Amino acid sequence: MTDETGPSDAQLVAGVLAADRDAFAAVYDRYGTKLYDFAYSMLRHREDAADAVADSFVLVAERLSQLRDPERLRPWLYAIVRSECLRRLRARKRVAFGGEEQLVQMADDALTPDQEAERAAMQKIVWDASAGLADRDRALLDLHLRQGLEGAELGEAMGVSASNAYVMLNRLRAQVDRSLGALLIARLGRDDCDDLDDLLADWDGTFSPLVRKRVSRHVDDCDVCSKRRKKILSPWMLLASVPIFAAPLTLRDRVVADTQLVAYTTPTGEPLATTSTLARKPGTRRPRVAVTAVAAAVVIVLSGVAAVLWAGNDDDPAPKDDIVATPSAQPSATPSANATDDPAPTTTPTPKPTKTKAAPGVLAVSTTSISLGRSGSTSTFTLTNSGGLPVDYRLTSNAGWLSASPSTGRVAAGTSTRVTVRANRGGRGEGSSSGTIGVSWATGSAGVKVSLIEEHDPSVGRPSLGSSSSCTSNPVRVSVSDGSGLSSVALRWSGAGSGSRSMSRSGGVWTADMGQFNTGGSVTLRVTATDKRGNSASASRTVNVNPCPG
Repeated sequence: MTDETGPSDAQLVAGVLAADRDAFAAVYDRYGTKLYDFAYSMLRHREDAADAVADSFVLVAERLSQLRDPERLRPWLYAIVRSECLRRLRARKRVAFGGEEQLVQMADDALTPDQEAERAAMQKIVWDASAGLADRDRALLDLHLRQGLEGAELGEAMGVSASNAYVMLNRLRAQVDRSLGALLIARLGRDDCDDLDDLLADWDGTFSPLVRKRVSRHVDDCDVCSKRRKKILSPWMLLASVPIFAAPLTLRDRVVADTQLVAYTTPTGEPLATTSTLARKPGTRRPRVAVTAVAAAVVIVLSGVAAVLWAGNDDDPAPKDDIVATPSAQPSATPSANATDDPAPTTTPTPKPTKTKAAPGVLAVSTTSISLGRSGSTSTFTLTNSGGLPVDYRLTSNAGWLSASPSTGRVAAGTSTRVTVRANRGGRGEGSSSGTIGVSWATGSAGVKVSLIEEHDPSVGRPSLGSSSSCTSNPVRVSVSDGSGLSSVALRWSGAGSGSRSMSRSGGVWTADMGQFNTGGSVTLRVTATDKRGNSASASRTVNVNPCPG
């Protein structure tokens, strides 16, 4: 990705290949913090992450000439850091957590303190649990959710094709949502469900595959836990909102000062442009002897590392992808007497090639509105560049519950990119809500309105017989609540006897009396509550009743 106000990635690559240390520092300033955040997500250890990034930039300096498309610098950097992290993980054999490796969550002003605390707890659970994913899956997860890579960029960073990356991502998303979703229910839902509490009575807290399968099956069959799973945040969204881990301030100095650079030349023998020569006026020249001496001096500093030179005459074959390093001659202490600037141009001017100016990039948004309905949490829209130049864009949201990713990016000429919209339904009140995703670029802007309808079923506890049960009276008590207000609460029972009653509120609970039973035995109670918006929920329980003689 290229900064709108600075040199392009291709210009920075050219500068680094010319041993321009300012260009190398600019590459770190543009990507260093995000690369450190990615490395920390993989390694979960601050010093290891810093070492991995520093070593990766050494590899960048050594291998940058192998980057075929300088505009693909970003995924290429992530691929190098990913490989370095995987190498360290293989050596370590396990993910290590230090005492200081804590997840720090930034407060969200749109949430109440209780909601913020619950979200932070859920986020920490899935963050810690994600460390148990396979190394490759954890890299894929972080590159997409937290670094914003997708499509071809994601494939390049993972070392696979874009289509393979898409398949891997869909498989991983299903695994994360089901597995870590079950973990959230196991950690946070036991107080609401007695059956779940019984299931996990001997649980030691380790989320083994056996526990995950048991909890997942229970959630699928349990009304209470299924509804809670719908209300809690998706683990996918929780991981996406984990804050960026800032790189140590000393890491930049370490990378920029300690990494040695080698100057490369073009196929005609000219030095590659640096960030300073990019702005030089046409017609001005730098003495070729001075540049050659600098390149040779770098070779001496590197103690034998060869400068890679392409052939300098038109009769030589074109260079191959695999560049062969050849030693450079040692420079003389004093330039020879006939060493001069480039020769003066001849009296016959060389015709200049006609340049065709590319049409500026034009960004179009596929839709201006998205409806997520009553249950949707994600959707997509497309940004298409119909011009001849790339367009850099930025996304913003005017609602705390609404986000879009990747939040920044570049759309190449004649291509499209897909933007994913995510709504955080957790903690939202019932009714309609809307927000806008703003899309801005250098020459324009657009907005996509996102709307949803939030409906919450009443919360119904497990019904029970009152303590004052007798031969002629069998009162049933149940706790029911709803944010929009209740329109009715009804009791039905079957078994040793059957019947139904409307329940009335008494203090903080709802009650109804089943009366007497001529035959004792088990009775199944079922309470159904309906709120003023038409949403309903039920809870049941089986109890024993005594017969009433007579």
